[in-house]
Amino acid sequence: MGRKDLKYRGTNCINCETPLDISEKYCHHCGQLNSTKKLEIKDFIEEFFANFYAYDSRLRNSIISLFSKPGVLALKFNEGKRHTYANPFRLFLSVSIILFITYNLSEGNNTESPEEIKVEEKLTEKQKQDLKKIDSLSNKIISKNQRASFLIDSISQPEIEYSRDSIYNKQFIDENISSGGKPLIYTALSFRNFHRKYPEKSTEEALKELGYEANFMYTSFFNKSKLFKSNEIEDEVFDYFYQKLPFFIFLSLPILTLMFWLVFYSRKINYTEHLVFTYTFFTFVFICLMIFNLISLLSEGLATFLEGVSFAFVFPIYLYKSLRNFYQQSRWITVLKFLILNPLFFLLLSICTAIMMVIGIILF
Repeated sequence: MGRKDLKYRGTNCINCETPLDISEKYCHHCGQLNSTKKLEIKDFIEEFFANFYAYDSRLRNSIISLFSKPGVLALKFNEGKRHTYANPFRLFLSVSIILFITYNLSEGNNTESPEEIKVEEKLTEKQKQDLKKIDSLSNKIISKNQRASFLIDSISQPEIEYSRDSIYNKQFIDENISSGGKPLIYTALSFRNFHRKYPEKSTEEALKELGYEANFMYTSFFNKSKLFKSNEIEDEVFDYFYQKLPFFIFLSLPILTLMFWLVFYSRKINYTEHLVFTYTFFTFVFICLMIFNLISLLSEGLATFLEGVSFAFVFPIYLYKSLRNFYQQSRWITVLKFLILNPLFFLLLSICTAIMMVIGIILF
């Protein structure tokens, strides 16, 4: 006989001593099972699997709802059916962690083979002799603060790919490197290379020799540049922000939720309910990205193709259906508001990106 049987029910809760009716299976005050039966091994095992299944069923219901009924999970959760589905905020965080793990797995699968590493090392050794002369000239510029034009007299091309292993001072970068973000990149490279070559020199001394003012901006930039592990700083920055993408999106979603609150203001839905919808939508997106990362372990090309199709067609269609089911407006009104959301999305996304980049640089 089970612990829930009428035979074992009491008239007072064993946990909080609240008076109970014999018909009550659980205490209406604290929720404990109304049973006086001593715990046996079979009862312990039964309760363990019952609790696990209860959590697993909520998770299963949530995943099925996300893929089969866009927007319905957020709608039902806001209506109060919270025992049937997993908490959207907790689910989003769990999926984000798994996405991070699958990203690391896919990155590990794309590591270079030992043969490729040896070839790269050989090429680097071969190039060292060619770079010595450039290094020597760069050091002269640093020490004597000479004009740098004599370095490129024999080169007619306006844009030159300079050595990433050399050191260039501010005057050289200002006069010779002006394309896009290259001045910023070569400044960071010069800071890193200078610190590696003269680690005993302070930040103030390094900035002075390189021709920069020792103000807060350049001091912070120099200290951040020292943290790069290699001279492929663009790849490091991209990997850093990609790995932190779930975290940044989690922080930016409250801002993105504003566009749903503004566009669907007439629905009299409060901000938190809009937020639930936003988190459930991005949970679906993250699950898809997680699946693509796993597929990339088998076929990088297939994963890339599926990502392209999803961002071009699947995610927009899914968003439309989610809006239709959650806000329960007519088809044409939903289409109109879907079109309005697009420019708002990119505007708020730009604001979020700027904020997240500042936070990311501070945390780097």
